[in-house]
Amino acid sequence: MAALWYYGTSRRASKAADRFEKLAERFQGQRDFMHLVTDSQPNTIVIYDAKGHYRWFNRVAVERSGLDRKSLWNKPVASVIGPVEGKRMVGWIDTCLSEFKPASHTRTVEVEGMGERIYISDLIPLPATANQPAGVLVVSQDITDSVRERTKRERIMRQLVNTLVGMVDRRDPFSAHHSLRVGMVARAMSQEMDLDAGAGEVSEIAGSLMNLGKLAVPESVLTKSGPLDEAELLLIRDSILASADLIADIELDGPIAETIRQLQENFNGSGIPKGLKGDEILLTARIVAVANAFVAMVSARSYRPGMAFHRAIDILLKESGESFDRRAVTALVNHLENRGGRAQWASFGDPVAKES
Repeated sequence: MAALWYYGTSRRASKAADRFEKLAERFQGQRDFMHLVTDSQPNTIVIYDAKGHYRWFNRVAVERSGLDRKSLWNKPVASVIGPVEGKRMVGWIDTCLSEFKPASHTRTVEVEGMGERIYISDLIPLPATANQPAGVLVVSQDITDSVRERTKRERIMRQLVNTLVGMVDRRDPFSAHHSLRVGMVARAMSQEMDLDAGAGEVSEIAGSLMNLGKLAVPESVLTKSGPLDEAELLLIRDSILASADLIADIELDGPIAETIRQLQENFNGSGIPKGLKGDEILLTARIVAVANAFVAMVSARSYRPGMAFHRAIDILLKESGESFDRRAVTALVNHLENRGGRAQWASFGDPVAKES
């Protein structure tokens, strides 16, 4: 009996050993494959457990840690990247696992010998398996050069926009600063609608450049002290389409030219040049259209004073669903009433003095 028991136990142990050996070989093969794929990547790739301990990492992560692979295994992240950054990473890991959805975070880090660097880290939650606890895959990319290049491009773009707007303002002194104010209001509305930064930038730049076509309008029309006649109004109307044509071939970030081209489209489909309706009109164009109407009404002209804010709002609300998108009008009203917009834009036409 003892011999049979020993024989059976030995057989089971031998089979179990074979299974574990094959499993180990399989996992080693997977690890080797993962390293083959990721060690050639320029980004830091790490798998952390729920407590922020290193469970897997590529060659770049090892090099930046200053440790060898064996020493880095199971290290708490705070002991490698510092207590402040480590605490932040553990917080991100905890949130990523608790919500169990991917996340992305950008951070600025002071790197010895390199100065200030900007990193973006993408976190992907990994479910627990029979052989591994739950963890988070973190891919960190150094985007410093990209951010600096984008910042430089944005600065050049801003200088170009200001130069072009300045040229228009010199020819049309009665509506000086109108375009910049439209851009300012449009960006605030975009933020109020919780749009991404790209949409806010497109709205602001389109608003700032919408009057560029006035460079082709006779100065006598631009400086006229009384109301414009029908032909003169047509010149001003067409100048907006001319603005879009002037920048159509310039490589800009986002649909700036098309936003300007659609500024005179009405929400109910009665506008020009194509009679677009509702969501057929770019959201950025719907935003800038409301911003332009608001700034035009509250700004003083040589032949009329500026309108009080509340009266301009009443007109915009009445035209919601007809000329304007109700969501864009609501965003403007909310910024005026709840975000300090009245005080922020008081210089547009001194509305407080005209409330009576």
